[in-house]
Amino acid sequence: MKDVILKVNNVSYKISNDKSSKNNSIELIKNITFNVERKKVIGISGQSGSGKTTLAKIISGIIKQSSGEIETFFNRDWNSSNPKPIQILFQNDGNLINPYRKVNVVLNEAFGLKNNKNADYSERVKKIFQLFNLKEELLHRMGAQLSGGEQQRIALARVMIVEPEILILDEPFSSQDVEAQLIILELLQKLKQEFDITIICISHDLQILKNFADEILIMFNGKIVENGSALQLVTNPKNEYTKFLLKAQTLKLSKEEINSFHKNYEQN
Repeated sequence: MKDVILKVNNVSYKISNDKSSKNNSIELIKNITFNVERKKVIGISGQSGSGKTTLAKIISGIIKQSSGEIETFFNRDWNSSNPKPIQILFQNDGNLINPYRKVNVVLNEAFGLKNNKNADYSERVKKIFQLFNLKEELLHRMGAQLSGGEQQRIALARVMIVEPEILILDEPFSSQDVEAQLIILELLQKLKQEFDITIICISHDLQILKNFADEILIMFNGKIVENGSALQLVTNPKNEYTKFLLKAQTLKLSKEEINSFHKNYEQN
């Protein structure tokens, strides 16, 4: 029997397109259903506007679905806990690091969320820095003094300090060169082993997901159009949209081909 930590059952999400009329609405997420096994990595991919981040916000509890159900099966009792069992790190992760506060203060407060908030966690902060391959000198810098890569790793460290059972990453590999992508990928692999965590990773890069995720969901226009094991989906896609995404990543599609595909695919 599969050890499921999350069930998404027929979830939809609508927003009003006209404040004067409740009937005039746009459905951003449409009857999404899938399960997530404990300690697995689930990749979610699709073009911008396909509903990936909206789905992530629903799963994490930031917004409430219009219909359907989210079921969770956590190992720990989180009812009396201030940190949430599902943590999400958005693409603009630098916003998690206050530019006017020192890094050691920010991380010390994160430890205080699940422990005694008035205690000193300096030694534990140093250990988490070692785990994330960060130089100790960064502890005394302001958030504004960090590079983009440093901000990302420290923001991730802050999230992991509260030891969530599910971590959602929104485009963690975007706007980075290949070397930086490899660094964050290796770090995430280490975290998966260190914390026994379940990860949902949103990314446009199917090749990275092939090497990182156990399963991939492909979203288009608010729906899941294909899902399966990461290796099989990337090497032998069945859906025409998945094939289109893979070809688009090779930069071999012209603007005319892209427009033509969307016109024909959306009609079908």
